[in-house]
Amino acid sequence: MSLDSAADLQYTVQDAVRALTDAAQDAVDTDDYITYSTLLDIYLTNSERYKESERITILQALDSILRNNVSDTETLLSSVAWDLPVLLLPYLSSSEAFDIVAASPTVTSRKAALRIFNLIAEKGNAKEVFLKAIEALSSLSVDSSFDATPEQNLDSEKLFVLQFYALFEVIISVTRRITTQYPSRFLATSSTALLSFFSNHVDDLSDQSLPVLLRRLYLFSRDYIPPPSKSPVDPEEELLQRLMLQSYATHMVEIMLRNQSVDWSRRYFAVIKPELEILPERERKRAVTFEGIASANIVEMMERFLQLTSSFDIAPEVFAETILADPPEMEPENEEDVDPSFPTPPQADQSIPLSAEGCFLLLAEYLISDPRAKITFTATEVIKIITRFLVRENGEAPGAGVCDAVGFFAWKFLKDVDQAELDAMPSADFNGFLQLLTSLSATSSIPPVRFLFHTLVTHLLRKSSPERAFAYIYDTLEYCPFENVRGAFVIVLKDFLNSAEFCGTKEQPSYDKRRQAETEQMILATLEGVESSPELLLDERYSTLLAWVSNFLAVIHGSKQLLDSAIPRLRALIESDAVVAESAETEDDERTEREVRERILATGVEFLENGRLASGLGGLQLADVEAA
Repeated sequence: MSLDSAADLQYTVQDAVRALTDAAQDAVDTDDYITYSTLLDIYLTNSERYKESERITILQALDSILRNNVSDTETLLSSVAWDLPVLLLPYLSSSEAFDIVAASPTVTSRKAALRIFNLIAEKGNAKEVFLKAIEALSSLSVDSSFDATPEQNLDSEKLFVLQFYALFEVIISVTRRITTQYPSRFLATSSTALLSFFSNHVDDLSDQSLPVLLRRLYLFSRDYIPPPSKSPVDPEEELLQRLMLQSYATHMVEIMLRNQSVDWSRRYFAVIKPELEILPERERKRAVTFEGIASANIVEMMERFLQLTSSFDIAPEVFAETILADPPEMEPENEEDVDPSFPTPPQADQSIPLSAEGCFLLLAEYLISDPRAKITFTATEVIKIITRFLVRENGEAPGAGVCDAVGFFAWKFLKDVDQAELDAMPSADFNGFLQLLTSLSATSSIPPVRFLFHTLVTHLLRKSSPERAFAYIYDTLEYCPFENVRGAFVIVLKDFLNSAEFCGTKEQPSYDKRRQAETEQMILATLEGVESSPELLLDERYSTLLAWVSNFLAVIHGSKQLLDSAIPRLRALIESDAVVAESAETEDDERTEREVRERILATGVEFLENGRLASGLGGLQLADVEAA
């Protein structure tokens, strides 16, 4: 039977076993291993054609063939092993549950496939298997689905991690069997492939699956053993390997904390301002992410990577130097053809950089783990560093880990900044920095995080000159695109006006007739915006309008003219919204929300009419958040 006809005909698993067994000896006798590889493709491709029992049968037969059934096992195995990793990956799926199979004595296709993977790693042609296993990494994917149950999706993750594990162990094993005078070539290929693989899939895994993957990627660098050589390796090769391992560790941290954090900023903030208690009691004794509770495994891995960089001779001062250095200029793409089938050697030390973002995160971990650390930065340097990691050339939002480190760095190094340092900065640089922090205070989904950055902004404004502070407050109230920030800054303005040192002096007026006119204009503009909105009190500007109403008297010092103009309009606005709420077309949830907003706004208007403010509606006071 020709190979083409074998591929087209239906056959039983017994047919497949017989064909692979008979052809094995022929391959050895005729030195025709290409034909045998073709048979492997025919009979192993599409594992779904076999039942679980049939998978076990064909895999056990193949295992026996490769180990015992030919006169020259290693010749056959070393010649066809390169073709097996990709073919065997689907067989790691099994009908038996993942949590049971490890302890079960029952043979499964998963166990049978892993046994062959081990054989490939031990006896396959090292260089060929290395390249094919590296290539196979890019074929892996998590087969999750919206239609699947959580348990099914978790099993998909576990299969993905197991497939990675099988390839990973093959890569590690065969690397240690490759004889070469240039071990850096193979380390460059494997480390780059693993980083690319991790970057592509870090978002696909849950907290249950990610740690398993992380530990292997960590062990790759921690337990690295270079390939053997027949003569002493050039010292430059040893240097290149060390530099690549350093780079690998810092890039791993960057990827690991793309969407996770170990909560440096909130932990540090809770230490310097314990009276505010922004961490709930249940969270104070355990690390949490910037957007929720962190896996203890992520916290542990961050600690381990910090220790690993120390063992690789990266001092914390190197982290500081790296994040202070100007980013390297983007180099044009190399248009020369590169052979992808063989590892490419590094060109120079400069081509193996540390990850600046990884260094930023590692330095945050070092500083919070060692309060006695001597590393420090000036206010100008902190602003330069933070701006570098928040402003992305591609316009992407910074990751959770970066935002966390930003909050930590800013509070640690700017909490004691004085007015002279801030006034020495160009206004454009300082205001741009405040805008970045203000943006973070607006966009986090977690209230304590918004509070942390908002409090930091008010802290820095308070340390600034009155004129600079008021200029930023008014610019924010007028131009900030985040409505929740506008509402918060109404309260900031009120609190600043209630602070004696910000009320102005004869030499430097801060809140004068011009400022009062600007304030009244912004109040009326907000009112007009809500009045003219089809949504009325459901408009996003409602929160800002309510903030103005709740703080009218403190902000404008009781301007009767403005009150006489605004109060009737506010009453009319409430009545108009009530008409919409009572409409038969209004759904129950919307009606309830409108009624709640109407009552709150009406209460504020009543206080305005009575010439006073309600206690409890005044919002956050600067005295509540400033350092003792």
